[in-house]
Amino acid sequence: MKKKILFIGGTTGGGVATINNEVIRIFENSGHSYELIDTEAMKARFPAILAYLFAYVVLLVKTISTRPDTVYLQLAQTGYLHQSFFLLIAKMFRRETIAHFHAKADLKSTCTKAQLGRIIFSQRYTDKMIVLTEPCRQSLLSSGWKRDVFVIPNFINTENLPVDIRPVTERSQLLYLGRMSREKGVFEILEVAQRLQDENFVFVGNFEDERTEREFTQKLDKLDNARWLGPMYSDEKFRVIADSRLLIFPTRRDEFPMTLIESSILGCVPLVSPVGSVGEIIKDGYNGYYISPDDIEGIIERVVELRNGVELRRVSENGIAYARDNFTNRAVEKRLLEIVG
Repeated sequence: MKKKILFIGGTTGGGVATINNEVIRIFENSGHSYELIDTEAMKARFPAILAYLFAYVVLLVKTISTRPDTVYLQLAQTGYLHQSFFLLIAKMFRRETIAHFHAKADLKSTCTKAQLGRIIFSQRYTDKMIVLTEPCRQSLLSSGWKRDVFVIPNFINTENLPVDIRPVTERSQLLYLGRMSREKGVFEILEVAQRLQDENFVFVGNFEDERTEREFTQKLDKLDNARWLGPMYSDEKFRVIADSRLLIFPTRRDEFPMTLIESSILGCVPLVSPVGSVGEIIKDGYNGYYISPDDIEGIIERVVELRNGVELRRVSENGIAYARDNFTNRAVEKRLLEIVG
């Protein structure tokens, strides 16, 4: 049976918006009708508090006037309370409610007791919860969640990817892609670049703040083999990945990085620290390698080892296959449609 779905969430910006767009596209292509409350567009026009108040009013109006079967909300771990209020409003009108929760793998260690309590309380008005990883699902259940919880990993649309990519052994540059922050290891990569003068390093992303940008730029100016290309999106981003041999990502942050999926599926081999949900995407020695941001020597040794074309090609090919089997729109759409019913 085709349903009328009201989606709530942004359609521009980072990973949450990317997933929201793809989820909407999957349901639209399957014949479901939908409407959207774009919270990010509202926040771009109004202060955050006013934007959410306005969005709550829009939800009330749409729930009464169009009577959707399901209200489907993309929400983050930060600001869970005011975001989940959309589900409470929808449940007051007896609509099915689904929360697509972009949470960290271990809720108990990344939430305060009050924050975790608010998440568990929200099961009173949340019919189904979707999380990104099995560890997050287990963390939620062990904390007292009793409702249905499903795992749908982050995924990408393969239709947007370049098809004319070179073999990994023909690529020269090493890539960092993500927010330019100390926590994600950009300064450690600069140290690696200083030690490996015969390699070319490129950095892609926005800086987290002006202080980090000034310090990074000062160090970067002393290197001839490293460049910062600024932020990149969509086709431009995919092209720089497809031109890169290795992704170096020594992050200390608990997250589910879309960067790892995008790199793997384009044959760029990830070197990444095993934090958060990284282990759900990268298997050490199979489709990438684990590194430590505190072990510069170890990162250098791994880069040098992967000059071996046979080993590099093996891991690159494994990464392409694993990403296509697990983290694409085609891999998750059947499961996603079954959850909504």
